[in-house]
Amino acid sequence: MIKRFTPIILLAVILGLGLAGCAGEPATYSSRKVNICKNPTSKLRQVPYTREDKSDCAVAIAPFDVSVWNEAPLNSHKTRSVPTVDLGCLPLSPATDNCSTCGLPGHANTLMLNFDPSVYPEDMKFRRAVLAVYSPNNPQGLNGVVLRGRLNVGDELQSLANYRETVVKTQTTATAGWVFFDVSKFVARAINERRNSISFELSVPCQTPATNLVTVGVSKNEPNLVVEFN
Repeated sequence: MIKRFTPIILLAVILGLGLAGCAGEPATYSSRKVNICKNPTSKLRQVPYTREDKSDCAVAIAPFDVSVWNEAPLNSHKTRSVPTVDLGCLPLSPATDNCSTCGLPGHANTLMLNFDPSVYPEDMKFRRAVLAVYSPNNPQGLNGVVLRGRLNVGDELQSLANYRETVVKTQTTATAGWVFFDVSKFVARAINERRNSISFELSVPCQTPATNLVTVGVSKNEPNLVVEFN
C-alpha cells in the first residue's frame, strides 16, 4: 500500500514546488542580494549617477512599495500605480475629496517610498547613498521638497538631505531631470543594522495653491535608492 502511494506523494510535492516558483515578484522590485564589489561596475536603472571614485561600485534599487497619500479633510486616501504626481497644494474637489466646502486651502499629496537596504552586502566599504527622484518638467522645483525618513515603523519621521544635487537633461519638448537627495548617514545606519525596510516621504508645504506644485515620477521613472560602495 505504501509503495503504491509513494509516486503520488512525490508528484504532489513537485507540483507544489513548481507552483510556488511561479508566484514571482513585482516586475520592478527584486529582493536579490547585491554582490560584493570585486569588479567596479554600475547598475543604475537609468539613473544618471556619477561615481565619486571609479574603483567603486554603484547599485540602484527600486522601492518595494510606492504610494501617494492624498490629504483632504473628509477623504484622505492612498493611491498606487499612477505615472506621476503633483506635490503641493491643489483646490479641493467634491468628486475626489468629498468636501462640503471646496476650494482653498486645498489638499496636499505626499509621495511615500519603502526600500529594503538589507540587499546590500554587510562587509562593504560604504561611500555614499542618494535618493534619486525624477521630475519630467521642473527638477529645480524638487529643491523645495521636504524629505523625511524613518528607520522603524512607528518611529517619528526625521528630516533628511540638506544637500541636494540637480542633474538636468534637456529634451525636445521640456526640461527634465533628477534630483539626488544625499541620505548617506541615514542609509549607512540602516545597512549596518540590517534593516529590511526603511521609509521616505516627500512633500511640498501647503502655502499658496497652484504656485508651488512640482511633478515627480511615481510608476514612470520611479524613485531609486543608489548606494556607492567598495
